[in-house]
Amino acid sequence: MRRILILLGILGGIAAGACAVQRTAEVQPLLSSVRMQTSGVQRAAPDFIGETLDGRELALSELRGKPVVVNFWASWCAPCKLEMPVLSAAARRHAGRVHFVGVNVLDRLDDARRFARQIEIPFPSVYDDGSLLQAYQVVGLPTTVFITADGRVAATHAGPFVGEEGTRRLETYLAALLRP
Repeated sequence: MRRILILLGILGGIAAGACAVQRTAEVQPLLSSVRMQTSGVQRAAPDFIGETLDGRELALSELRGKPVVVNFWASWCAPCKLEMPVLSAAARRHAGRVHFVGVNVLDRLDDARRFARQIEIPFPSVYDDGSLLQAYQVVGLPTTVFITADGRVAATHAGPFVGEEGTRRLETYLAALLRP
């Protein structure tokens, strides 16, 4: 029953996220600059330990010292499929400077593994039963969370990074995250 409620919440969130993405696209065709959360206190990123799709254990806290990009995705999510090549290319460009971690959400493990192999995702993805969705307050897929080197949530982006515009927008977030 809990899984059904979570799944219904995700589906509703996806619809809301799509509307939010469309509204953002109407109001801001391209972000010229990204302001990370600088006013007030940034909240600590919820720590997690999860099993990756290839069977290893990954703890977010072990990645401290470098910024982390956490992307929530699923193989059944069409916008996630469009976005993943952009994220994969960024992960390759920023290897050694930024950690990328995927969070595969309420997916069939075989489907998630097949998708990760087909796209050749260069970063690990942990499986989520819905608890990380709640901890990170994710309401739609895909959602990307940008975490500072000291483990604080700097920004959250709901919606996909797609094409050249998506690449520019993602690079703007990454530049802000890497700024001293």
